[in-house]
Amino acid sequence: MVANSDAEAQWLWMHGYPTEDELARLETLNLDQLKAESQAGNQAATVIYGKKTAVAGQFYKGIGILRRAAVAGNLYAYYGLSDVYISDTKEKNLVDSVAYLRLAYLLGDAKASAVIASRGLSSIENVVADERAAALYQTFAKNRQPSPRPFE
Repeated sequence: MVANSDAEAQWLWMHGYPTEDELARLETLNLDQLKAESQAGNQAATVIYGKKTAVAGQFYKGIGILRRAAVAGNLYAYYGLSDVYISDTKEKNLVDSVAYLRLAYLLGDAKASAVIASRGLSSIENVVADERAAALYQTFAKNRQPSPRPFE
């Protein structure tokens, strides 16, 4: 993720988002390497580990990793969940994909709206995604207050 200011960079780091360079590095790692980085406390590695695990055939294990990260406050985990649900697996669900992005938006990541728009859902699908996001908010966020991403 690209930060436009020091405040935004700090916000991204606090919420588990990788820099572009860090993301490129993490994407090259195998599952064992990602697991080790995740266990060492690298929040972005946890998301990539969960995402790669889910799309590599261990869907529920990967989703579990991502959900635990989200509950712990990692907003980037919602992008990972969204990516899993838009990936080419039998669990593909575009509405759930958008719902997880909407949850990131509700929790303070205003830039998630651009990704939501790029998904190209119909009006009805967007309504269903919003309803799903509201339910997810209660489940994952425990009604946590938003932490707005800085605009600069």
